[in-house]
Amino acid sequence: ATLAILVSFFIGVLIFMSGLILNSEKVRTYGIGEIYEALATAIIVIMFMLIAAVMMGLIPGLVVGPIDPYNTSLVYINNTISSAENLFTALFNTNMAASFYASFGIDISSVVYASLITGVFSQAILILYVLPAQAIGAVLVQGLLVLHIEFYLILFFMYASIPVFLIPGIIFRALLPTRAMGGMLIAISIGFYLIMPLLFSIAYFFTNTTVLSSLNQETAAINAYGSGANSQANAVSPTSPLVETLGNIQSSMGAFWLSVLFYPALITAATYMAVITIAEFIGGFAHKTAKVGLL
Repeated sequence: ATLAILVSFFIGVLIFMSGLILNSEKVRTYGIGEIYEALATAIIVIMFMLIAAVMMGLIPGLVVGPIDPYNTSLVYINNTISSAENLFTALFNTNMAASFYASFGIDISSVVYASLITGVFSQAILILYVLPAQAIGAVLVQGLLVLHIEFYLILFFMYASIPVFLIPGIIFRALLPTRAMGGMLIAISIGFYLIMPLLFSIAYFFTNTTVLSSLNQETAAINAYGSGANSQANAVSPTSPLVETLGNIQSSMGAFWLSVLFYPALITAATYMAVITIAEFIGGFAHKTAKVGLL
């Protein structure tokens, strides 16, 4: 970053010296403007580094504790992924057993009690537990896909924002033809390195406890009622424990999708608007000003 800023100052000084050599007031004025632009770039980078090093710990610390937004966001998403996977595993295991017993016909054997129960109530098990469990499992799979995308998106920008976007943005902003592109790259680094993880950490504070608690409780209930001898008897009526647990899972899916889809979509939209605004201010506004100075 320091080398890129020095390049910006060097270009401005070079233009200013050319104006002195050519005795051109317009070129000298333009060179002074470029030096000011390099100074503005230096201030932007210094503020970026200051916020990244200090404020990223202090601002979320006022809300969620003394931890940085990246740690908060990634741990939250990872915990949600783990809880959702555990719930999906529990649903899958019990659903496989329920599907097996629900496929039986009527069996009046007095030797195996489970066969008698599941034979008579096989359609009830299928309707009340198997089909709803499959539907919930499909929803969880889609939610897990979204969570993994969010996780690796945050991880990518954590490592790529400075070397891939900020440094080239400083260099491009030093050149008039590419100044708008440089402003956009710097804005992307600011938006996705600072704003997005900070918003995710705030969303973590509002949704983490409720969602994880619900998923863990429902996983424990599925494992408790869906295992052991005659466990399928827990899914033969609307008031059976497994069926009621499915109802609780369906009720908690609203909070799950708020955490998985709504808040990330809102955060992405807010980050996009911030990037566009910052890019216009850093790149577009400076570009227009430079054109006026040339004229």
